[in-house]
Amino acid sequence: MIIKTILIALLGIFFMLNGLNHLFNGQVLEEYARKRGLFSPKQMVLLSGIGLIFGGAALMAPMLRIYGILALLLFMVVATFTMHRFWEEKDKYDRLLESMNFAKNLAIITELVYIGWA
Repeated sequence: MIIKTILIALLGIFFMLNGLNHLFNGQVLEEYARKRGLFSPKQMVLLSGIGLIFGGAALMAPMLRIYGILALLLFMVVATFTMHRFWEEKDKYDRLLESMNFAKNLAIITELVYIGWA
């Protein structure tokens, strides 16, 4: 049980650090979001950063865990299918990078579902 708690805490820290990255490196992520055709890139980067921080923190609090999982699942599904559309990439290198991020996100989505319902 202690190992599961530690692993969930590490996953929460992972999401919180990514959320902080959205806030502190917003311009870079905003440019990437704009390139991907995301609606209101600046606001979406800010909103997703806050959501990632909340989701990561809630993941570590047993009473709030399901809310964190739901928030993170929402973010991950939207990000996966809007930001990592590898099938649209013409350049082999870009297609490879986007397909790797797409697959990584699917693995994280699977992990979140497992934590929430196992």
